[in-house]
Amino acid sequence: MSKILLIASLAAATLALAAPQTANDAPGVTVALNGATVLHRTGVTYPPAGLRDGVQGTVSVQVKLDSTGVVSDAQVLSGPEELRKPVLESVLEWHFAPELAGSTRVIEVAFELPKAAGAPAPMASPSAPVQQGTIRSIHVSGLSDEGKAELLASLPIHEGGEWNADTAQKASQAVKAFDEHLVIVQQVAAQSAGGAPQLDLVIIDSPGRIRVGGNVQSAMIVRKVPPLYPAAAKAARVQGVVHLSVVLGLDGTVQQLDVLSGPEELVQAATDAVKQWVYKPSLLNGNPVQVETTIDVNFTLNK
Repeated sequence: MSKILLIASLAAATLALAAPQTANDAPGVTVALNGATVLHRTGVTYPPAGLRDGVQGTVSVQVKLDSTGVVSDAQVLSGPEELRKPVLESVLEWHFAPELAGSTRVIEVAFELPKAAGAPAPMASPSAPVQQGTIRSIHVSGLSDEGKAELLASLPIHEGGEWNADTAQKASQAVKAFDEHLVIVQQVAAQSAGGAPQLDLVIIDSPGRIRVGGNVQSAMIVRKVPPLYPAAAKAARVQGVVHLSVVLGLDGTVQQLDVLSGPEELVQAATDAVKQWVYKPSLLNGNPVQVETTIDVNFTLNK
């Protein structure tokens, strides 16, 4: 090789190393670098437990860069607990541009449950809606590498193939044959020049239970039996809040109840009342699911 060609090759290689690289983040994951340039980064995965429980939100992370721009330390500033681990595991492998060496940056990673046509669309039953298009990618969450390979090999679909009502039904049947708890969720990734949508497919565990905040779930109540203030507690001027953790069944009734905290004299009255409460059934992708939530029962004496 001539000296000129060698110099040109080295220059091209240097430019390639210095150019920002894109990463293959999981469907539903969006990374905001807040103006920073990353030369290399690994993709961020959507944790299977988060997908299963319907957890979404934004994780904010502060990263410290060493003298070469490599992340030397990372600290979560905020975000759902269930989504923090994959973010930390990813950012600790990142390499930022040299001009950012020695600095501290804040990165935000948004997690949104995979959607199609504005709402999650599982292919668990023939009646579920199907977004026709071309399969851009197929992701599997919650299985070992060996399990993923075995499942993908058994599917009658492939990346670059057509996704329609017929292929969706066959793929769903193959997924159920592999594991009856798995479902396929479709997400519109992009619109191709020809007009056919590019789709990302995610195979996940079908959630049997979701977690909902107490304030949100309180709007779903249809029957609320007020607690009776125990006479002994009244006489002793005992008041306060009883914090409960409950699991609601598919029909919205209380199936499981645990006391988190509260005055002992008021606990029995609170649990006796809440056991009779009824909520509207909660649906996920059109299917009823159990709900794990919290309830606060307030006992206040008149002054």
